[in-house]
Amino acid sequence: MIDKSKFKDGQGRYLTQSLFLEFQYDPTFAVFTFAGEDKEYNGKKYISLKKLYLNEEDPIEYRFATKYLFDWEHWQKMNENKILRAHFDQWREELEILIRSDAIRSIRDMSADGSNFQAMKWLADRGWDKRGAGRPSKAEKERESRIKDRLDDEFNADVIRLREFE
Repeated sequence: MIDKSKFKDGQGRYLTQSLFLEFQYDPTFAVFTFAGEDKEYNGKKYISLKKLYLNEEDPIEYRFATKYLFDWEHWQKMNENKILRAHFDQWREELEILIRSDAIRSIRDMSADGSNFQAMKWLADRGWDKRGAGRPSKAEKERESRIKDRLDDEFNADVIRLREFE
């Protein structure tokens, strides 16, 4: 477990950058590392805050903040720091990708037996791939045309095989 008493200085102020090994402040204050895995340095273990963040799978971040930091206000204070915020923004992007990936996997599993038409249609239409507004580019049109041609070829081959059984 994390000792939350290490998150404030002697005057009761929240620690921010000094909580991370990578900033090379007084190592007695450092608790975390930005690395994706826990790290050992000079015989002391530093916890990967990134790993904790991603494993919590909390896009609102409240549970994460209250569980692994002093409190919600501490997390807010850390986000005011531009250097820390750059790391946190990368984590947020990775978390969004993780959540979407899990959702697509669930939809794929729902469509596996062929009984969920909406899930199958969403997957066939690449519902996860949101294209910006406006006309599709030439490359997008060509790509879609190649996919359509490939699907048509497969469908036509199936129709020919089915007619052989008539």
